[in-house]
Amino acid sequence: MKIKILTAALLLMVTATANAQKEGGRGMDPAQRAQQQTTMMTDSLSLSAKQAEKVKAINLKYANKSKEARSNSDGDRDKMKASMETIRTEQNAELKKVLTQEQYDRWQTISSKQMKRYGPGGGGSYGPGGGGSK
Repeated sequence: MKIKILTAALLLMVTATANAQKEGGRGMDPAQRAQQQTTMMTDSLSLSAKQAEKVKAINLKYANKSKEARSNSDGDRDKMKASMETIRTEQNAELKKVLTQEQYDRWQTISSKQMKRYGPGGGGSYGPGGGGSK
């Protein structure tokens, strides 16, 4: 009986760990990643409904481009890093057109902190490179 309980507890812990990693951004499809990033940005930047709609479209566009860049890198980290930097630059240019200057400045601060913490494309789905949580 104790073995069954321990086995069930271990299985539950493994499942919880796998789900936590998935929620961190890895394993998400581009639509999920874009939605999570948009939700974080809406909360952090106090986006209006109209802004949130435009930001979501931008985030989805660049989540798809990021997925494509990862697929096309053939395991070459330098190639992927260069592609992701270009994608981030393009995404930021589009976001700047939608956000107020104050929101954009705040977004740059958030993004910068996430890049320092997780690196480009690491850890999670928030930020321009998909890098972390608030």
